[in-house]
Amino acid sequence: MDYLDTVLAIYVDRPNRFVAQVRLNHQIIVAHVKNTGRTNILIAGRTVALVPATNNKRKTCFDLIAVRTEKGWINIDSQAPNIVVKEGLQNNSIALPGINQVIRVHPEMQYQDVRFDFFGEGDQQQLFFLEVKGVTLSQQNVAAFPDSPSQRGEKHVRKLISAKQDGYHAFLLFLIQVPDIQIVTINRAIQPTLAETIKIAQNAGVHVLAYGTHVKPGRMTLGQPIPFNLAQPFNFALALEEAATQK
Repeated sequence: MDYLDTVLAIYVDRPNRFVAQVRLNHQIIVAHVKNTGRTNILIAGRTVALVPATNNKRKTCFDLIAVRTEKGWINIDSQAPNIVVKEGLQNNSIALPGINQVIRVHPEMQYQDVRFDFFGEGDQQQLFFLEVKGVTLSQQNVAAFPDSPSQRGEKHVRKLISAKQDGYHAFLLFLIQVPDIQIVTINRAIQPTLAETIKIAQNAGVHVLAYGTHVKPGRMTLGQPIPFNLAQPFNFALALEEAATQK
């Protein structure tokens, strides 16, 4: 996916989870942060990427979509993962176990009392539901989800189990918006029950996938598959400390 009219600014601070103050053309302006999680990469002095808001009636004229770190650019736009995954499903660059080729994809499909990100059909009439979770939290080469409690995410996993029991193929896909990640896991320090629910889901036949991305200030594209491992240790406190010491 590509963004239009990207500009670079310097991050100053984040008064609340919805907005950030940035320095653009020697002026301090307020930008909307397109990720309300507790991301550990918004550090004062870092270069950030902004795009103009599409709604002229908004109080904030720009959206903050990416941050440049020592590891490289990290996309923090919570809407971007679904766009990238949709493209990957449509051109079959995302491999879904049990489905040779995806021939049809529908976004935002209702199932029971939840709405999954995608409903699709394979070339042998296999029907599937797929839920996407973007990941921006990392510590060295390990990425973890979530960065803040996600009861909605846990409910989605439980409903993927129900969908599998009803005869659908079911997938949970983590899209990693951080470069140089070698393995993906669950942040048990924030939500241990999510890890346990995913373990139950895997045992029930729900496939858990992870893919990397290639990020530039005005672009994010699909990368290669990354192993997902529930048993992989992740130190959330160390991740926050690591981010605080970086420039």
